[in-house]
Amino acid sequence: MSRDNEMKALLEQTRFRVSDRLQKLLLGFVAVGIIGFVVGLIGNRSYLAWQALLVNTIFFGGIALGGLAFSIIFTITGAQWGRPIKRLAEALGAFVPIGALLLCLLFFGADHFFEWMDHDKVIHTKAGWLNFPFFIIRNVVFLGLFVAGGIYYLKTVIRPDIGLAGKLSDFSNLFADRFVKNYGSQEEEEAGAEKRAKTLAPPLALLFFLLSTLLAFDWMMSLDQEWFSTMFGAQYAVANLIGAAAALLIIAGIARQEFQLDEYITIDRYHDLAKLTFAICALWTYLVFSQILVIWYGDLPEETPYLILRMQSVEWGWMFWVLFFLLFFIPFFGLMSRTACKSIWFSRLIAVVVLVGVWLEKYFLIVPSIQENNARAGLIDASQGLPGFSPNLYDVSITLGVFGIFLLTCFWFLQRVPAVPISDSLFFRTPIEH
Repeated sequence: MSRDNEMKALLEQTRFRVSDRLQKLLLGFVAVGIIGFVVGLIGNRSYLAWQALLVNTIFFGGIALGGLAFSIIFTITGAQWGRPIKRLAEALGAFVPIGALLLCLLFFGADHFFEWMDHDKVIHTKAGWLNFPFFIIRNVVFLGLFVAGGIYYLKTVIRPDIGLAGKLSDFSNLFADRFVKNYGSQEEEEAGAEKRAKTLAPPLALLFFLLSTLLAFDWMMSLDQEWFSTMFGAQYAVANLIGAAAALLIIAGIARQEFQLDEYITIDRYHDLAKLTFAICALWTYLVFSQILVIWYGDLPEETPYLILRMQSVEWGWMFWVLFFLLFFIPFFGLMSRTACKSIWFSRLIAVVVLVGVWLEKYFLIVPSIQENNARAGLIDASQGLPGFSPNLYDVSITLGVFGIFLLTCFWFLQRVPAVPISDSLFFRTPIEH
């Protein structure tokens, strides 16, 4: 089979379609989420609705950031093994603009999270950073830079694929057509796109870590304004990569089966993705241990209460060990062997466990601090202790709503672009088997 015929056949077999039933189900999730959020706002405990939206925005937005980061990493390194899943990673990144809009919505609920919003309660030495006007400015600037850079990067790497797909078949839609205006020869477009992508990727990778650090500091760490850790931003960035890697394990397995991509998403390439998930989970554990170790041997009084609440309290201490099992013990020993990593069903099961763990980690980092703030403000009766982990209807409905938006965004993207990078020469090279 000639290369053109191979690419044309790939376009046809990977043409992504969403069934009406699934689309209606996801739209139902979104409706449930919106209703739950609105009902929460008009209730007497509106902070629960804002809290649920914050947890899910940080979680799903983090997966989107991690997905786009993987595409950027594959571009920088020229990784051949990652080419078949590169477009799937970019589909995760399509949620980044939506996540940015949700964060902007959360500005309106900031007084439900941050104790420092009250000028009389802010720590004086941190008032230069923890003030609302500067909070909005820096978040909008960094989010705007990353969204603009990410969209331009995606347009750059997708343009040659859309142009080639249009020449090989009837691939056309309003979204794709805007990407190929003034399209030149295929060789020139591919060379230009590769050069621009390699130029854009390094600063975007740096911006990914800067934005992850800012989001971790502003939206999670500052909930307890007395606590600080210079490693917390790195922990959030690595957790984003864990979430994206786990999501890709699930999606790649489905794509391999549904699109008949056994020749491209080979078992060995799937093994590599599973091993990458294994390695990032180990790195996350190292970062968490390093933070705890420094606070313990330094006996730092301003940081100890944060850990005591999460590691030794009756309400939250048990959850620390649950997270240890979900994000280290299970993926470490579950994905240690080559046989396990090459088992698609088993590695996907581990990926689901990891995603649950990452969501619970966000809940664990955010909610205890909000409960403490509300207890001091008299909104919670803490005479018998904090509520602890107590999922409510707002958590369930808003989680379903944001999950629905996340999947609809990914599906919307995959329906409008080639699901595989057909113009990428590395995609078609004979895979190197282990």
